[in-house]
Amino acid sequence: MKKIISLLAVFIFAVEVQVLAKTQTPDPLYLSTPVLDASKIEVKYKAKDPRTINEKVRSKLHLPPTKKVYYHNIDKSNVPVTMDDYYKLAADKKRSDFVIPEPNFTPEEDIILPNPQFRVIKYNTPPGQRNIDLSKIISKRIAASAGILSPDKTKMLYTKCFFYPKFYQTASSAYVININSKDKDAYDVLYKTNVMQGDTSPIVTSGMDEIVQNRFVTLFPIDFSKDSTKIAFKEKIGSNLEETWQTNVIIYDFKTNSYKRLNAVREAIIYWWRQNKQIDLKDYMWDIFPIGWDKQNPDRLIVYAYAFTKEKPLFLGTWSIDYDEARSELVSIDSTAAEIDLNGFGLKEILFEH
Repeated sequence: MKKIISLLAVFIFAVEVQVLAKTQTPDPLYLSTPVLDASKIEVKYKAKDPRTINEKVRSKLHLPPTKKVYYHNIDKSNVPVTMDDYYKLAADKKRSDFVIPEPNFTPEEDIILPNPQFRVIKYNTPPGQRNIDLSKIISKRIAASAGILSPDKTKMLYTKCFFYPKFYQTASSAYVININSKDKDAYDVLYKTNVMQGDTSPIVTSGMDEIVQNRFVTLFPIDFSKDSTKIAFKEKIGSNLEETWQTNVIIYDFKTNSYKRLNAVREAIIYWWRQNKQIDLKDYMWDIFPIGWDKQNPDRLIVYAYAFTKEKPLFLGTWSIDYDEARSELVSIDSTAAEIDLNGFGLKEILFEH
């Protein structure tokens, strides 16, 4: 009995579907596509985009409106059609067929030079105050000094400081570049000379003879002598970038191609203070500061000496030393008024100049 009732319900539902199908417009989604004979189909191209669907149908199917397509007027006269056209367009043209536009030169008075600008100065300015910048040596592993040009403009010198992270140690070397250019303009030589022109073999080395953990050694040029035959360096030995244990004077002689450390001046300072003031400087922290060549005695180098006390540094005198270390002299025990000869040339960065 239940089976008969269910079959009867299915029959009634089918009859209702057929009645609805005859009375309502069929939904396009459920229309079956009949098999077409391709030979009887006539293709007609519409002016509008054939990909678009009637907007009413799209609305009924809940589809977004058709995106408008804009057709631009394209000049098809130069568009290649055949392969011969492509070959003709792809053929190389002679260089004479190209028209090279003439360059536009800006008048010299209208050129604005970018900052920074540079000008030539005496290198050791102010005397003894220049030092190599080690602020980025741990990250970059190398730092270099500015170039110094000799008074006769025949050679330029610079130093490099190398950082070895395994031992947290530095070492330094000095390099010379011989200037063969006939142009002796100091600015052109300093600005245009490339370090690649220099000798790869250093003329002076410092800190490369042994491994000492945490030792920082820097080498920095002070100045050339007046006759360009010698150059003075200050060698600073310390640790951790800031602490300096000792400063030495090194002189390189271009005639003999050799260098020496002038240690006699340190011994002379110790001896004078022990004999005259009964103070043994070996029990204190003290150091020398090389300043430059003596203007009154061009073969001698001036150094200042200071002891580091708790309150303020104690001045230990102005001293001079000759290259041969024949005699160390006390210039003044209480004054720094020594006249320094400025010989070499360098470049100074000028950010704002009126």
